[in-house]
Amino acid sequence: MDIKIACPKCDWEPDGRPYWMCDHCFTTFDTFITTAICPNCKKQFKDTQCISCHEYSPHLDWYRNLDAWLRAQLEKILERTAVSVED
Repeated sequence: MDIKIACPKCDWEPDGRPYWMCDHCFTTFDTFITTAICPNCKKQFKDTQCISCHEYSPHLDWYRNLDAWLRAQLEKILERTAVSVED
């Protein structure tokens, strides 16, 4: 179950390049590597602008299949917890 990252409006997929610039300290970075936090000044961004269509969307809306991934992770944690309780 892979998490895909794509613009919610036009489906553009980021390629790992540092396209985004912090409006506070002007550092350029890849917002998906840093989870929308500037690596220099630590400012967190709620919205992410698409490089292709230039529209803004909430940062979390860019992640596809995140709910399914999170459910799977929680199930793994519960399985490990159940095994440790039984031991």
